[in-house]
Amino acid sequence: MAEDEATHSPNGSRRGMSIGPDDWPEQAADKVIDLVDKAKGYTTDNAVKAIRGLIYGLVILVLSGAALILTVVILVRLADAYLPIGAGVGDATWSAHLFIGSLLTVLGLGAWGSRGGTGAPKGLYLAVIVDVVIITSVVVIAIADAFI
Repeated sequence: MAEDEATHSPNGSRRGMSIGPDDWPEQAADKVIDLVDKAKGYTTDNAVKAIRGLIYGLVILVLSGAALILTVVILVRLADAYLPIGAGVGDATWSAHLFIGSLLTVLGLGAWGSRGGTGAPKGLYLAVIVDVVIITSVVVIAIADAFI
């Protein structure tokens, strides 16, 4: 009978065992949710950021490649139309390709020569000066050819 009195309340219902505060299930659920959120922050969130950066990088790479090709095509067409070689547009396309190619090669070599330096990019400055001299000489030849 002593056992009956210990486990039952005076009104006949069973008394629950007290483990801690009454809201312990809610606290345990909050801790589990916090743990899952922390794990998600270390794994899923970082993966989403990495994939997003990869996709944006690929889009930028494709668009910049298209812009570069379009720019070179426009430059070659302009050089073909206005270089003083040939009788008109399309007569000396090789010279336009050679002219634009040499300008871009000189700039590329200048940029390559100035890589990794801590100071001013002297090689790139020199390449720009050489390009300006090439362009100026072509313009002077074209003006001289127009007056002769």
